[in-house]
Amino acid sequence: MSRNNWLLMLSVGVLSLTLISQAAHCADSTEQINNDSCMKCHKRNGKMQGHHAQDGLNLSCSSCHGEKGNHPKKPNNLMVFSADNEIPLIAQNAVCLTCHRATNLGKSEWTHNVHAQKVNCSSCHQLHPQTDPMMTLTAKQRSIECQRCHSVQR
Repeated sequence: MSRNNWLLMLSVGVLSLTLISQAAHCADSTEQINNDSCMKCHKRNGKMQGHHAQDGLNLSCSSCHGEKGNHPKKPNNLMVFSADNEIPLIAQNAVCLTCHRATNLGKSEWTHNVHAQKVNCSSCHQLHPQTDPMMTLTAKQRSIECQRCHSVQR
């Protein structure tokens, strides 16, 4: 093997290792969001993990939940994602739709089109854990999950 070929192979190898290392760091780096000032009190809820916690997305707690304002006093303007509060469904889903395009969601899973005006995103999706449980379900398991709200009419 000539010296030029050897140097080329070595360069490609080093470049590959560097890119793999950076990709792994980006995929696992959640330092930024977990050092957010909100975590001083909310660390009992656990760290933000998974896709939405990646430093590369440059998100903070306020990106989804809004600015602190007069929190922890009540009432406050923080967005709480739940069907069990008075924040309108449209307002809750609008937060998700600032980053997730409705047309892309509909293409990826037809149920997004059907439920967008009826159910908040957090009814099915959980963003704080390492993995959104909905993303790991098979088609059959998702169908069973639908039965939580839909029962067969005979």
